[in-house]
Amino acid sequence: MAREPKSTVQIGDVRYYDGAELSRPLEMPPRVKAIMLAAMVVAAVVGCLFLGRYFDQIMNEPIRQQQTLQDNLAREVSYDFPLLSSLMPLSDEEIMTALTDAGYTLYERTPVGTDPDGGFEVIKLPADVSLEEAGLMYVQGIDKLSAGDAVKLLKGAWTLTVSRKAGDDMRLRYADFASGTIEKAVQGAMQVEGLENAEVTDSGVDDSGNTYQAGVVSTDNGTYNWRVSVIELDEVYDISGLPNTAFYVGIRFTAQA
Repeated sequence: MAREPKSTVQIGDVRYYDGAELSRPLEMPPRVKAIMLAAMVVAAVVGCLFLGRYFDQIMNEPIRQQQTLQDNLAREVSYDFPLLSSLMPLSDEEIMTALTDAGYTLYERTPVGTDPDGGFEVIKLPADVSLEEAGLMYVQGIDKLSAGDAVKLLKGAWTLTVSRKAGDDMRLRYADFASGTIEKAVQGAMQVEGLENAEVTDSGVDDSGNTYQAGVVSTDNGTYNWRVSVIELDEVYDISGLPNTAFYVGIRFTAQA
């Protein structure tokens, strides 16, 4: 169809287009309007979702983390501590066999046979934490975990370190969330290893801030030097939100020369 010629005005030799058309209101085609309206609706929905998630993280995430922490603290999990005096006469292989036969889930940090001087390090995991889950947490680093996840990993767990470099030396370490005070944590550790009636030859606070007791104990398997030390858990792990009544406990047995 032929286009209708635009109206013009001629002044002298110059012809001008009539500017009346430019003063008419501009209107978008209906299809363009529909597309723009749909885009605005989508943008509004996305914006609302983003803001909702943002404010959820700011307002509700701390509440969820605190609930997770309390839930993990309330878990009923058994530590099943080994009796170090009964392990002292055994070889590395015999100790690992005894721990495996006990049904523990074990995470070997330094497997038996890898240290030329002898000795190894193994972690007994909580009964409700799988080896795969614990492995991911340890690779990430305990200091990088939330307080709730750290408690999940540590409550019910212990680490046994065996050294043969300068005689027989065994160390058992764990986190205590139940005792409430350092003094009770020390006494609890002594009871764990049957030392509640043992003679204490030394006690106090060492240069690292550990509250400790030490002595000598004679058993059917031999005579051993022992030491129990306790310090606040947040002195060991830099994790915000750990309870201030949680402690890091170390128990050490060494064979007398």
